[in-house]
Amino acid sequence: MNAVTSREVIHNFSAVTARVAAGEELTVTRYGKPVLKLVQLTDTALSKTDRAALVSKALSFRMTAPYGKAFERSDAYEE
Repeated sequence: MNAVTSREVIHNFSAVTARVAAGEELTVTRYGKPVLKLVQLTDTALSKTDRAALVSKALSFRMTAPYGKAFERSDAYEE
């Protein structure tokens, strides 16, 4: 299992995405526990309507913690 910390993802986003784009599957950990799996997307054909809906949803998404507290930059760092 190839693991990277959430802090490493934030500070080295380009390098992490390059690894994933090259076909590597990465597990993102937070406080030592796995929280995300990054994999390369397969080539999927989306209609313009579906793509616009996904972009709209992504842009309107507000990051909040599961307990409703607003996301703060310090939440991305391991303690």
